[in-house]
Amino acid sequence: MTKFEHHPAVLCATLAALALSAGTLQGCRGDRSTEPPRQFFPDLDDAPKWEPQGESNFFADGRMMRQPVAGTVPFGRQAFVPSEDKAWSTSWSEKREDLLKADPVFYAGKDDKGAWIAKVPVKFSQQDLLRGQERYNISCASCHGYDGAGQGTVGSQWSYPLPNFHDEKYRDVSQDTAKDGYLYHIARNGVWSPDGAQNKMPGYAHALTAEDTWRIVAYIRVLQATRSATLSDVPEAQREKVRAAIEAAASAAPAGATTPPTTPPTTPTTGGAP
Repeated sequence: MTKFEHHPAVLCATLAALALSAGTLQGCRGDRSTEPPRQFFPDLDDAPKWEPQGESNFFADGRMMRQPVAGTVPFGRQAFVPSEDKAWSTSWSEKREDLLKADPVFYAGKDDKGAWIAKVPVKFSQQDLLRGQERYNISCASCHGYDGAGQGTVGSQWSYPLPNFHDEKYRDVSQDTAKDGYLYHIARNGVWSPDGAQNKMPGYAHALTAEDTWRIVAYIRVLQATRSATLSDVPEAQREKVRAAIEAAASAAPAGATTPPTTPPTTPTTGGAP
């Protein structure tokens, strides 16, 4: 026999205390009260929280966001030999490559000597160019215009002239500013003043994948080609359609108008990057 059997009063008191404590704990769940909240685990409630854009007195630069330690390499996703089902395995391989960003040509637009590459490092289909047109119209056209002349809705109101992709500095590949690697870099990282104090153009790496950025560069080349191409450059089967579109646009324009178009150009018909 236990001692509680000899002391029923003690047993009753114990049970009453347990019932009271259970009711008290249950009352902490969802009940309204003017009393301050009870912190049963204050070390968890008050744990330090690091926000991406927050400030910290711990580091000399005052920022919570930190650059990776020099020499570290991001690693993840699954490493495996591509299977016959490329529709499945290729997507995972691409995700791994995108995470590692080990190819400076594709992910930085530079060769092994650190120079800007002259041409897009991949071949694109017409569907890729259509994707480039779509991304350009979303992210670039408001400033640079649908035709790339720098007279978009925002660009035409800017305090200084914006770049015109039809200028020689963006067409003569002997100049760095005309190389595809340079355009890729600018699209992703933006433009800063020489002293680094003024951001003249924001980078769009947060909104564009590396693949889409290259597609935009290829589409800019298509826009440039529209200024130098002739009707004979159009496939014969489509010449009459293009001729009719040109004549319709000319007849609709006011007499003597020289303002570049602000509406999206027609679908590119070229089958690959120049």
